[in-house]
Amino acid sequence: MSTIGLDIGGANLKAAHEDGAVRTVAFALWSAPERLEAALARLVGALPPCDRLAVTMTAELCDCFETKRDGVNHVLDAATKIAGEREVRIWITDGCFVSPDEARAAPLGCAAANWHALATWAAGRHLEGRSLLMDVGSTTTDLIPLARGCVAARGLTDAERLATGELVYLGVRRTPLMALGPSIGFRERVHGLMAERFADTYDVFLLTGDLDERPHDTDSADGRPLTRGHAAARLVRMIGADLEMVSHDEASALAEAFRARALDRIASAVRPMGEFDRVIVSGGGAFLAVAAARSACPNAAVVRLADELGEVGAEAACAWAVARLAAQ
Repeated sequence: MSTIGLDIGGANLKAAHEDGAVRTVAFALWSAPERLEAALARLVGALPPCDRLAVTMTAELCDCFETKRDGVNHVLDAATKIAGEREVRIWITDGCFVSPDEARAAPLGCAAANWHALATWAAGRHLEGRSLLMDVGSTTTDLIPLARGCVAARGLTDAERLATGELVYLGVRRTPLMALGPSIGFRERVHGLMAERFADTYDVFLLTGDLDERPHDTDSADGRPLTRGHAAARLVRMIGADLEMVSHDEASALAEAFRARALDRIASAVRPMGEFDRVIVSGGGAFLAVAAARSACPNAAVVRLADELGEVGAEAACAWAVARLAAQ
């Protein structure tokens, strides 16, 4: 029985076939929840045929839903409709799959459970010692301890994980830079930051060279393309300036300061967790995870999932993991 894993998020939809085919598409679910079914159908249709859908999600958090229960039900409705006669299994944080009806009966078990699927899969591959799974995505960073082949997280829900520090609401694309404030160093002074969404972390990592330009993508703070020139203009606006006041080289230096701030934010969350034998890094921000791992855990081996799954596969690692878990 062949399986496609689906990781249904609020900003991105990710699918992975157990044969290795992977696909990720941007989808702003909060702005068009009624289009989720069609978007999932296109996504699954772009991969080889399958007999089963294995589903995990984070989309229920979108503010177009009044409650997580409403969001879970909306996702399950879309997934079961596109499945047709195919089997649908839902991953829950108890560490197993359930039916859609069982998931509806206990929605918090499958809400934001994608990290747990990835952690379970990774833990099964690293049975010795103590590991940390560090998945840096577009919006958030997951810091998940693994011990002797098991998930050793203290929190399960988003609220619990924010309280324990195992969920850091910082990613490499969508985080507004005001979240890295309230100030930043620039021109040997401390500058306060505008409490406005003038720029996002994608702008920072465009200017540092960590992420590539997307000239045809206008999903930015000002609706202009994701290019380095526009990123520089957005970035300096955070300190009340523009490119007539600040040079492009200075904008790049400001980006490096924000990069250092983001790195320190993640590394500071890791350090209280203690020593690890290895840090397993994944996600579209794996480059930042590697740097944070080396800063916070200098004696730990760094294992890049991209070396096994490829860069595209590692960015959709939760979809890949849930597909592999269902196929076991």
